[in-house]
Amino acid sequence: MYYNNKLGFYFKQYGTQIIVGIVCLIIVISGLFLYFKINDNTQQNTTVTANTQENNVETDNQANVTEDDSILPEELRNLTAGQKTTVKVATVEDECTLILIAGNQRIKAKLIGTDYSESLPDTLYNVNQDLEGTYVDIAFDESKVLNGYAMVYVYTDQNTLYNAKILKEGKLVLDSTMNKKALEYNNLAESQAYAKQTLAGVWGE
Repeated sequence: MYYNNKLGFYFKQYGTQIIVGIVCLIIVISGLFLYFKINDNTQQNTTVTANTQENNVETDNQANVTEDDSILPEELRNLTAGQKTTVKVATVEDECTLILIAGNQRIKAKLIGTDYSESLPDTLYNVNQDLEGTYVDIAFDESKVLNGYAMVYVYTDQNTLYNAKILKEGKLVLDSTMNKKALEYNNLAESQAYAKQTLAGVWGE
């Protein structure tokens, strides 16, 4: 058969193969496009997830950051967790806030692990009677300052932990937000358990 032009001849001879080749090429290109598109989305999602986790860790770390301890004199700032030093209790103010004298500085302090919101009417009077004008040993935990107050363990005569003593007597209750990894947590928790068992103080009302 004679073809009027070469194009018609070639199309007749190879047209089917050419069309199949073009279709295959389109399929390959489409597949590659989808592959790179999916990978790009996966990488973006991974980046977002990593950033979210990093932000969460950063937030958690911020929650555990100790407040600025510049309100403390240098001799107290330099103490490590559990290390004791002697101070004078000038007086005890509202909500069992201790006024401590360290060097020439007066410091407002709270008893670690205690919650004044549940207490006996005479708790403030009793704590003031116990501590006002006395010299005591104090120690910090990992965090020294919270909400502008020095957070302290108070040790009286014969190394008695006063924080535990008033919980055992039921004069105050254990702070429910206290870190269970705190140095004296077990001691304080056991003291409150004893108060509950014996119906001491607030537990007997």
